[in-house]
Amino acid sequence: MPAQQLSALKPKFLEYLDASKTSDDDFELALNEVMPRLYHMGFWRDMLTILDGVAGAGEDVSNGYYDLPEDVAGTGIGYDSIISAMLDDSPRAIWSVWHDFRRFGQPSSGSTETSLMGGFIDAGYTGAAASDGSLRRRYRIGGVNASSQATFLVKRKWVHVSDPAHYAFVPNDNSIVKHALLGKLGEDNADVQRAEYHWTTAQRLLEADIDSYRGGAKPVLQISPNGAGGTVSGMY
Repeated sequence: MPAQQLSALKPKFLEYLDASKTSDDDFELALNEVMPRLYHMGFWRDMLTILDGVAGAGEDVSNGYYDLPEDVAGTGIGYDSIISAMLDDSPRAIWSVWHDFRRFGQPSSGSTETSLMGGFIDAGYTGAAASDGSLRRRYRIGGVNASSQATFLVKRKWVHVSDPAHYAFVPNDNSIVKHALLGKLGEDNADVQRAEYHWTTAQRLLEADIDSYRGGAKPVLQISPNGAGGTVSGMY
């Protein structure tokens, strides 16, 4: 999942835009439309990364919550959500607000606790405001102390681009972005059949990219015909 400047990406993909839309602004608008859709199509290659604080010392979560870092348009770095988390070197579950309220409720505003539920609660976009005025995604954390540290496996997000010097994380296979842009072109021209073909192809190519990336980590289902532990009495 290489990061490249838009100025380097444009020559590769410009021919897949409408012939009348060839400016830098047109290219940026096209990527800002199609790339979020590709990002939502799954955990493709290098979509996941780790946040573990400075020099791997862990992220400080002693105050009982964690806000995902602010997006950086110039580098294309931004994070959509936490997929897995370690709290003080121990795995913890990721819960939703619904689970928290349904099982424990939320402590009063005067309480020092952010949650009575152990683990991480995805509280949505309710954290500190970013420099551009947008909200950052917040996770409330139960069971922390004054020295609590956390490590996160997070999913990248598409960061809005608006300058040829901005960097963007794109799939390794250039044909994926090509089909996404052709799918957009089909939609713009009300050609539903062609648009569906290109988006379906982009999805298939992403799945193939994921499959090749996993290598030896692919889960293999093994079934013993005799049942667990050997033979099963009474089968025959």
